[in-house]
Parts: sequence; C-alpha cells; structure tokens
Amino acid sequence: MDPIGRRPVALQTPPQPAKAEPRPAANTVQTLSNPQTVGHTQKSGFEAPGVKAAQAPVGTWRAPADSELGKVINGMLERLKQCDIKIKGDTPESLFRRAILDNKHVTNEQLLAISKVSLEQLDSGPETRQKVLAKVPNARELPVHKFTVAMLSAATGIDAQKLSEACPDLGLTGAPGTPLLYAAKTERMQRSTALHDFTDYLRGAGIKGLNKAVWGVENRVLSAAVSALGGGRY
Repeated sequence: MDPIGRRPVALQTPPQPAKAEPRPAANTVQTLSNPQTVGHTQKSGFEAPGVKAAQAPVGTWRAPADSELGKVINGMLERLKQCDIKIKGDTPESLFRRAILDNKHVTNEQLLAISKVSLEQLDSGPETRQKVLAKVPNARELPVHKFTVAMLSAATGIDAQKLSEACPDLGLTGAPGTPLLYAAKTERMQRSTALHDFTDYLRGAGIKGLNKAVWGVENRVLSAAVSALGGGRY
C-alpha cells in the first residue's frame, strides 16, 4: 500500500491571456524562475520544513501536518526511518504505516495516547527478564527483537536501547513463564509476532482497543492466536 500524503505537488503555470501585451524578459524570469519557490512546492513536508501544512499533510484523513496529531505522526515516521531491518519484506516503517497508521480501526486518540506511553508502563520487570534470558540468552541480538523494539520505540519516543534492556521478550513468540517461549524461525511468524507484541504491550500500557483494531479481538491470547494464523484487519 502506498503511503498517504507523500505525493509531490504538481507545479502549474497559469495560462497566458489571449491578447496579453509582451513583457520584458527580465519580468518573465522574475515571475517564473524563483528556484526556492519551485523547489519547496515540489518537496514533501519531511523534506521542506518551511512548507505550510496544508500543502504537505501527513495522511489527509488523519490530520493536517501542523496539528498536534500531525506533529505526533510526523515524529513517529521520522524515527521509524532510522531502522531498515526487513522481515518478510517489511521494515518497521512500512508495517507501522499499513497496520497502524493506515488502519481506520485505529483512532486518532489511540495514536496520541501511544505517543505518551512511558518506559515504566512497558517494563517487563526483573523476574520476567530473568526467565526470558534463561530460555533465550541471545534474545536482544535477534533481528525480530530489534525490529519490534524499533517500531515500539519510534511510536512512543522511548529510547530504543533502554526499551531493549527493559523488555528482552519483545519479538519472542509465546509468553515468559510458560513452556511456549521461543524465537520464531519463519519470517511470517516473526513479522506477526513483532506486530502482536507492538499492539499487546501497548494494550498492557493502557491503550485499550488496539488489539481489537488490528486483530479483531482485544483478548491477549485470542489476538495472539489470530496473529499466529495470519489474520488481522490491515
């Protein structure tokens, strides 16, 4: 799915009147050859900060770029660009765009709330960390862990290193404290796990309805089952 709101704005030259008097060459150049104006008109809001929000909205159905929500989304997307790990053809940015930002079941209020989640709300705790690292000692080195951390860090603004230290279980399939906790081998399951961890950890942090928006059900176990079977509303 193509990202919303990042299309270049076409530059149109006004038609000349049928009987317009000839103008001096200097005036023509002055009217049409302002490189700064032309360049900014053709750039997105990410490339040209001076462009007004109305010319470069971030997802027109969400909010203008100069609104509170537009600025929050802009910040999320900028941070997402910092990670280029790919799993099953997706980067953290492309998966976030498709499953969260472009998902009309996800509300603007949820996006704003996600941006305010703190590390303390997501912290797995020392007991869970100990169990996770006993079963998967290299959990923090796995590409799926780094992918999941990158997506959650970008959405919340929490430092990725601190998030990885606090939640080594991010990206692992299953749950700590159960026999089912492992690093998935297939990329399909890794991507599914990364997205479910994203939604379910945020559900645990107080973002109600996010599991249902993405998986169709809010319950942690049932949404995980939908995820594992390849379902979802995105």
